[in-house]
Amino acid sequence: MFDLFTPCSKVQKDRQVIHDTDARVAKYSRRGLVLNFLVFAFSLAFGDFFYRETNLAVVLVTGLLLVTLLRSYYLFRFEALYSRAPKRWRTQYFLASFLGAIWWSVILVSLTWVLGMREETLIMWLYTVVFYSSVANVFAPYIRFLKIYLFIGMIPAAVTAMLLATIDGYLYAAIMVLFYMMLVHQARVNGNAYWERLEANHVLHERARGLEHEQKSSRAAIELKNEFLVNLGHEFRVSLNDILGTLSLVDEADLSDRQRDLLKMATKAGERQLDLVNNVVDFSKITTKSLELDESVFDLRRLVAKLVQDFSSEAHQQAVELNYLLDAELPARVRGDAARLRQITATLLGHAIKFSVTGNVFVEVTYAESRGDDGELQIVISDSHYHRTDEAKAEIDETRLSEAEQTGRVGIGLAISKGLAECMGGSVHLLKSPSGGNRLVINVRVQTISHQGKQLGSDQKLHGKRIMLVDLPDRVALNLVDELGNWGVIAQTVYGYEQAVSRIDECDKAGEPIDLVLIYNRLNSFNALALSKELAQEEPTRELRQVIAMSVLQRDTEEVQEHLSRFTQVSCLEKPIMYKHLYETLCKRLLSGSCEAEPAVTLAEPVLPVTDGPGVPRVLVVEDHRVNQMVASGMLKKLGCYVQLVNSGPEAVAILEKERFDLVLLDSELPEDSGVRAVHDIRELEKATNSRRRVPVIAMAPDLSEEQISELFSAGYDDQLAKPLRYEALQGRLQRWLDMPNEPETKS
Repeated sequence: MFDLFTPCSKVQKDRQVIHDTDARVAKYSRRGLVLNFLVFAFSLAFGDFFYRETNLAVVLVTGLLLVTLLRSYYLFRFEALYSRAPKRWRTQYFLASFLGAIWWSVILVSLTWVLGMREETLIMWLYTVVFYSSVANVFAPYIRFLKIYLFIGMIPAAVTAMLLATIDGYLYAAIMVLFYMMLVHQARVNGNAYWERLEANHVLHERARGLEHEQKSSRAAIELKNEFLVNLGHEFRVSLNDILGTLSLVDEADLSDRQRDLLKMATKAGERQLDLVNNVVDFSKITTKSLELDESVFDLRRLVAKLVQDFSSEAHQQAVELNYLLDAELPARVRGDAARLRQITATLLGHAIKFSVTGNVFVEVTYAESRGDDGELQIVISDSHYHRTDEAKAEIDETRLSEAEQTGRVGIGLAISKGLAECMGGSVHLLKSPSGGNRLVINVRVQTISHQGKQLGSDQKLHGKRIMLVDLPDRVALNLVDELGNWGVIAQTVYGYEQAVSRIDECDKAGEPIDLVLIYNRLNSFNALALSKELAQEEPTRELRQVIAMSVLQRDTEEVQEHLSRFTQVSCLEKPIMYKHLYETLCKRLLSGSCEAEPAVTLAEPVLPVTDGPGVPRVLVVEDHRVNQMVASGMLKKLGCYVQLVNSGPEAVAILEKERFDLVLLDSELPEDSGVRAVHDIRELEKATNSRRRVPVIAMAPDLSEEQISELFSAGYDDQLAKPLRYEALQGRLQRWLDMPNEPETKS
């Protein structure tokens, strides 16, 4: 059989598309069925054809009615017939439509031949033109069928009009043929546009599905990668916990200085590896937006000072002068994620030190309070030749940050720092000025808890003392003069030996003698040593007390040690100058040691066994890993606790039935969930004994998500401590739950 429609493209082969097209054909075809019959009946009722050719009119009406019923069968039962065999329905309906067109053509031919081009014939011709115009638009997707359908319905009537051999007949025949050609052309255009539009939509849908599939595959790959990194990080943490824990238990009392230095180097190397593992895990959390901040109240000044002090040795090893400046309006205590803030600052500070082009790095900390207690903390790490006057001309240069990240100059630390800063409501930028100075700017949001803290020198021990600052960097000197003024100390700044001697002489003559000289020693030189020697040997300044600010590396040289042993009026202060250390040194040198603050540097003491007794905190450690037991036990004994070790949850419950403990450290990853069952049994034991005291149970676990931590709390744990154990973190938990005294804090 002659095929009236052959699918050529993917769209034309798509079942859903063809179904929608055929449904559209059926929908609009229903409207013309009854209308065709009514128009012909109206023409017969008000014309002469029925009276002149009654028998023929009856035959035509009957035939039209049968054809209409046949087509109605296929149209009104479309869904039922189409679902069985779509192609068969289309073929049979096309044939029924051909039959309808043939019969309609017979009607037109009969009217034209019998009546000629009279009123009712013209009405039928006009209706035919309108009807086929609408049909052409509906059947346009099936152009092969449509051309035959239009030809059958229109051309025979045109031929009949020509056979009348009248002017009207020729004219109307020509118009009908022309109109047929126009409809075929317009239908071909509409049909092509119809399939092209569907083809374009199909391509877009296919592309969208492809992108969605790629997105799902990419998401699955990212989740798999992140899960792998987290699991790998956990395995590395376990190993590093063993290494660092074992190193922390080494008794430094019996070690030589060389062995002690090697031990510190090994410990720092292990901590760097642990930081790298944490960075990798953090990076995976940042990419999946699953990072949870651990907000707490912390001493902001102490955090910055400690961070700068930790990097001082590395900076001096690379011949970089490191100093810091704190805004006077900086709050004493804030709420935020101290660990993340330190991580960001440490990463960028390490980068600035490593790639410093001037050999001078400043850390400036300012705070701008906004609405309520919230504010923006800004930490600026800059080269010394970047001046505040250049700030208006400074431009954000993200390109160099990206280049540093891509070339591996900072590894993944930069990407993590930017991500962490954004998680904390801030940002990280690199500013450069026309003068060549660079500034790494860190902005994070924190909440102010306390503006005023305990001020150094608040008891005015040093009131009225006079100090001369020699060769200090300008910005450090200005800040230090203000701080010394808060202590009641009168400070003045000079540069070089000649100015120092001249100013000392002027003060002596004015009856305001200088009590102490603070000399700043530059890196890669001993300018301060030469100046100190001159002052110590000259008669007018021989007894003047001196403090030389220099790096630890310089202090440990033979030349400096010989100078200190020769001139007892001279002492050293470690750079960068920490206000607390300076305060202690001034008290010691000017007040014969009458200072309440503890010494700046204390030697490590051996860990002695802690015996059980009144006032000694009793801690039960539930851990099945031998090295972890040793680490936890060693740290707890350092903190003055009596420690009892058990290997499993049931053992812990059994010993708690007999003995009283102040706190329980319980591994949350014990085999077969025995840790969770142990917590449940401990709480049930407290209920059964009507105990008014709830023993704090702290879970020892790797970094957990917020949901996992919530599950621990729901199970009965009171707190969580990350593995591998850190001494400071363990100390903080003991302070929280046992109200143990804190170690003296270092204040700037």
